[in-house]
Amino acid sequence: MSRATSGSGDDGSPLSQDGRHRETDTASPANGSRGSEGEADETDTAGTAAADATPAADQRVLVVTGLGRKNRRHFGPLAEIAGETTFVALEPRYDVDGARYVAVPDVGPRLVRLVVLFVLALYEGFRNDYDAVVSISLFPYGIYALVLKAVYGYPTHLGVIGIDLDHHVDQWYGPVVRWLFGRFDAVSVPGTDHAERLTHVGVSPDRIEILTNAIDVDVYRPPESGSGEDDDGSDVTDVEYDFVWVGRLSPEKDPLRFVAALEVLADGREGEFRALIVGDGPLRPAVVEALETAELTDRVDMAGWVDDPVICYRRADCFVLTSERDALPLALLEAMATGLAPVVPPVGSVPDVVTDGENGLLVADRDVESIADGMARYLDEPAFRRELGRNAAGVRPDVSFEQASVDWGRILATLEG
Repeated sequence: MSRATSGSGDDGSPLSQDGRHRETDTASPANGSRGSEGEADETDTAGTAAADATPAADQRVLVVTGLGRKNRRHFGPLAEIAGETTFVALEPRYDVDGARYVAVPDVGPRLVRLVVLFVLALYEGFRNDYDAVVSISLFPYGIYALVLKAVYGYPTHLGVIGIDLDHHVDQWYGPVVRWLFGRFDAVSVPGTDHAERLTHVGVSPDRIEILTNAIDVDVYRPPESGSGEDDDGSDVTDVEYDFVWVGRLSPEKDPLRFVAALEVLADGREGEFRALIVGDGPLRPAVVEALETAELTDRVDMAGWVDDPVICYRRADCFVLTSERDALPLALLEAMATGLAPVVPPVGSVPDVVTDGENGLLVADRDVESIADGMARYLDEPAFRRELGRNAAGVRPDVSFEQASVDWGRILATLEG
């Protein structure tokens, strides 16, 4: 396994059209380390990316994908360092700079287009020679990559993001999926939790790589000190919310636990805080009802699905996570990069980026009282909260696109080997 991450900082920050967040989740397995101490020099990180990416400069990579708008975030850093990147893609309108696209015709239902995508990927693998085939999500794109490996002998990569590991191994297919994972030449995961779990299902540690779930650190950053305005001219001096919760309103994200913690916090704190819930999903009616029952509707706003999450982060002081299960939520990374102090449980690979009392507060076992105590401490100790927020922003170099390019260079080296 490769690249350990230390420092600060699926789904989830504000949501896509289907109600899911652009999830989440960077971090570290066992051998190798790349720590960040405070505000590391991002220029140095970019320089390291260029140096580490050099061996990949002659490699031709075929990407099989249906991620659409997520292609830029997941594969843009790959295209930056690979010699040539070709996409066989369901939605080519979400272009990655410098890449070549083999577009799937926009005909018929999605299932038909997935079959066409498979045929086009087979033809592209026959028509041109590639050094590697890259995919994210086992079904169906990882399966397609394995077929290309079987037919043409190309080394293959599978990216596991969000809570795919839970679904594929624990909830759906069991032994079949464990066997399939072992057929890939490299499997990337967002953090140490998934890396350890992959070894437990039989994937060799030397095939497991950490791949940064990157964010645009030029967007997700603290506002300029003393300027009173962000770069777009918007006022960022009047913080409107003490707490923000962002994600899909679904059982695995457990927004009802956030409401329960707010109810505990509200006991004896007349009008002392305000909170914002960002997101949509099947639990929205239950969340609204819970807020009404707890008499919190005057303190908590429901924003619904939001296009630009940075606006929400900059209107808040603290970020709260209540997920029952998660990998390494993108919303957490975005919030920390923007300078918010987090209150989070140690689910998934969250402990890879949050150190209790240094750049956030880790609460045991998602206990409602503990979550409420963490939020109360931030309210009662604003200097402490501001210090943790400043430290949280130190995650930015570790979750940048430049760092993701470094990770892709290492993945391609693993595939080449």
